[in-house]
Amino acid sequence: MLTTADVTRALNHYDLGTIRSVRPASHGVVNETAFVETSIGRYVMRRNQRATGRSALRLRHNLLNWLRARGFPSPRLVPAANGDNAVEIDGRIFEVFTFIDGDEFNIDRPAHISGTGSILARYHRAVEDFPCVPPPEPARYNPGSLVALIERLMQRDVMGELTELLNWYDRRTSDLRRVLPEEAYAALPRLLIHGDMHRDNVIFRGDTVAALIDFDQVTIDARIVDLADALVDFAIGAAPTDWFPWGVYAGPLDPQRASLLLGGYHTIAPLNSAERKALPLLVEVIWLQGNLRRVLGTSDADPSYHLEVLNQGRRLALWLHEHPEAFTIEER
Repeated sequence: MLTTADVTRALNHYDLGTIRSVRPASHGVVNETAFVETSIGRYVMRRNQRATGRSALRLRHNLLNWLRARGFPSPRLVPAANGDNAVEIDGRIFEVFTFIDGDEFNIDRPAHISGTGSILARYHRAVEDFPCVPPPEPARYNPGSLVALIERLMQRDVMGELTELLNWYDRRTSDLRRVLPEEAYAALPRLLIHGDMHRDNVIFRGDTVAALIDFDQVTIDARIVDLADALVDFAIGAAPTDWFPWGVYAGPLDPQRASLLLGGYHTIAPLNSAERKALPLLVEVIWLQGNLRRVLGTSDADPSYHLEVLNQGRRLALWLHEHPEAFTIEER
């Protein structure tokens, strides 16, 4: 956690006045963040993980400058007194950004849901010709990503308590790979995705989106990866009566909310037929992947808990087949 002492040392390299208050951010798992008020303004300071390389830092800085030059609402990087975009102290890299005031996402406000789709589409439009692309990484939600997770769990399930459910996951993965093979996934429109589309990273003012923030996880992938992530977080619905509450997700999608988000996106950046076909499959992969990883990450838990978690993934997959209307695009 960033302390006042850490912030003071870093701000000695900036011309931003004297510190009045420091408040650690309550969110953020990639880097440490604090909100800082000085005698001349409010700022956001981040201390990057040691694993963050200079190349990843340059990519993010180039992207932020690119977005700002195109009028896209995103944080502005504040240079240090020597003109550098970041400072290094004891092997850790510090950055300072302008503070963007606004409101949190409210799932009961339809304009917030459609606005999330719109701002994501605007981001994708803005980076279509971004020149500083990073090296390719494995596709995030290719159905093939489930295979290794299932195999690891099968090897660990020496008593066979999870065999029936893992066999279902294995069969479902085979079905998904037939419907969306690797070559079809690779053919989907690709660009520099945001990579972390969740509600803490969109700031609102009233019914208007004020900014999209936090570009730590940008990478080259299918653009509908961002859309699938957004659906799972921004368009969640109430849990059915037969829900398995111990899994990763609080409930399936709400069809009306999903339609609003998709409509907001599609109005600015229309999806092609291949993307519309693949999008529900990526959402299913997210749900299955999340529950498989939860079981892998709780090795000491009781088998009954693991059964509940895996059952949630199966129930979510069934829900998708029961509710195709969740992917109806509401034109605006």
